[in-house]
Amino acid sequence: MLSTLAACAFGLHLATYHADRSAHYNETNGGTYAQCDGWTAGHYRNSERKDSSYAGYTFSTTRLSLTVGLVSGYDRGLTPMLIPSIRVTKHWRVAILPPIPKASKDTSGLHLMYDF
Repeated sequence: MLSTLAACAFGLHLATYHADRSAHYNETNGGTYAQCDGWTAGHYRNSERKDSSYAGYTFSTTRLSLTVGLVSGYDRGLTPMLIPSIRVTKHWRVAILPPIPKASKDTSGLHLMYDF
């Protein structure tokens, strides 16, 4: 029996601009990610200067995406994530990081990614 190959894409996490400039978050958030048939997983250096891994599913149109999943590596433990993003050019994507409810600082920001 022949199987079909999954449609896969790979990319890099690069940097984040945080709305709360006084929080002094790490804004160099290098990492990698892979997406196969919507299933998504990645790893990066987070804004709290720790390693984070995540897994979930990404719903996509031509330019817009929404990733739903769980992320590790933050002080509050395993955290649900709901991250919308927009493809700006063929390879560049910007994610909109929403504020985390009840966080002591504003965690919102814009995150830059490069898709291969």
